[in-house]
Amino acid sequence: MSSSSTLELQLSHLGDQDRPLAYAELKSLAELDAAGFKLFQATWPTFPAERRIAILRALNELGEDNLDLDFRPIMRECLHDSEADVRATAIVGLWEDEYETTMDQLIMLMTDDRTGVVRATAAIALARFAYQAEVGELEPAVGQRLLSALLNVTIDPEQPLEVRRRAIEGLGYFAESKEAQAAIGRAYAHTELAMRESAVLAMGRSMRPTWLPYIERELQSPSPALRYEAARAVGECAEDGRPLLPALLPLVEDDDTEIALMAIWALGQVGGPGAKRVLERLVRSRDAARREAATDALDELSLDEL
Repeated sequence: MSSSSTLELQLSHLGDQDRPLAYAELKSLAELDAAGFKLFQATWPTFPAERRIAILRALNELGEDNLDLDFRPIMRECLHDSEADVRATAIVGLWEDEYETTMDQLIMLMTDDRTGVVRATAAIALARFAYQAEVGELEPAVGQRLLSALLNVTIDPEQPLEVRRRAIEGLGYFAESKEAQAAIGRAYAHTELAMRESAVLAMGRSMRPTWLPYIERELQSPSPALRYEAARAVGECAEDGRPLLPALLPLVEDDDTEIALMAIWALGQVGGPGAKRVLERLVRSRDAARREAATDALDELSLDEL
């Protein structure tokens, strides 16, 4: 059987909802030549939407487990899919894609896609490019293009709240931008809790001392969502978050397990003797989730000490 016939058969199997997804057939999508990719483009739209979503989710898992498998061309192609959930899943699958062209596609999706879920997912994905811009891994003009796009989204009344708040989170990495930091301040003063949550996360990503008192305040918030984001913000601050350790430590015993686990993660990011002592105590916890999180955080500290 020729290679094209083999691929045709594999694709027909992939599109058959009555068949389980097979590793060999999924793996073939990482090995497409030009002719094979054209065949994929022609065949993919004929698959039911639910099957397309299931395939992309399976590819995401495979790609995370085996970095030798490159599904990015497939994911980029699926950014143009007719189904919103397929486009959103493809965005998630591009978590390792750092190409400028991909950034521009995500900006376009964040700004113009016809569905809010895709716009919000694109805004979340753009945060990694914002980080690259802040650490000098993007050309200044490229970083400015991204900054402008995120700022424009935050002030666009036509954008859903979920999209605007995710753009605020990305702006957190632009620590030296007065416009970005002012947008974070406005978001923190917003009437909607979800927007304030994103503002607190953005404060941590900015790692600016001026935000530390606000993060500290929210570590003691009556809102579980704000306590969670404040704990995450401390972790985002890394070593600069050490002044917040006294306020963070009670959260490792929070009744909300998700908050406790985030606080434990933050300890591993902040580091220092005090954080290490707490983590060493927590690895003996009777709570399996806290014990596992503390072990992972100590491993992170050990890597930093090498």
